[in-house]
Amino acid sequence: MIKILSEKSLTNKQLRFFILFIVMVQVFALFSPVLASNDSNFYAVIAKHIFLSQDYINLTFNNQDWLDKPHLPFWLIALSYQILGVNAFAYILPGFLFYLFGGYYLYRLARHLFASKEIGLLASLIYFTALHLMLSGIDVRQEAFLLGDIIPACYYWLLYDESKFINRKYLLLGAIFTAMAVM
Repeated sequence: MIKILSEKSLTNKQLRFFILFIVMVQVFALFSPVLASNDSNFYAVIAKHIFLSQDYINLTFNNQDWLDKPHLPFWLIALSYQILGVNAFAYILPGFLFYLFGGYYLYRLARHLFASKEIGLLASLIYFTALHLMLSGIDVRQEAFLLGDIIPACYYWLLYDESKFINRKYLLLGAIFTAMAVM
């Protein structure tokens, strides 16, 4: 696997530049209107209802129960509305942060598994340039939230396993990220 990064391959500095460039391009999407996918419209309306009614338990759409998805993304978007107001930026920000979180923890996981910064950066570059993930990060799809929870959970469960089940910090973080992924 290490042979992938030969003398002719990208350097750490170049990989970091490409990752930063891709992320900065995607940051511009935070200031644009929400994409026209159906899911985005549903999520925004449901989160707005939570924000306005302060009912964080019952997900409703059009005055009917809406039990299609877990609650966590809606809670986070409603919290973002509470802090930043009801607007496209506040809607996109939580999903985008989880998308970034997933990329960061993928770097840490790959670096840990392969003992190589280059492999970690290359894994993150692939993650950040995958079109579906890019859309998930700016169109607030469930994948952004899931990857922002599942990848850190895997990372901390691996560290907990390697600590011979002694380090309770890794146990707690693995459990928290797993619970958030389920929610």
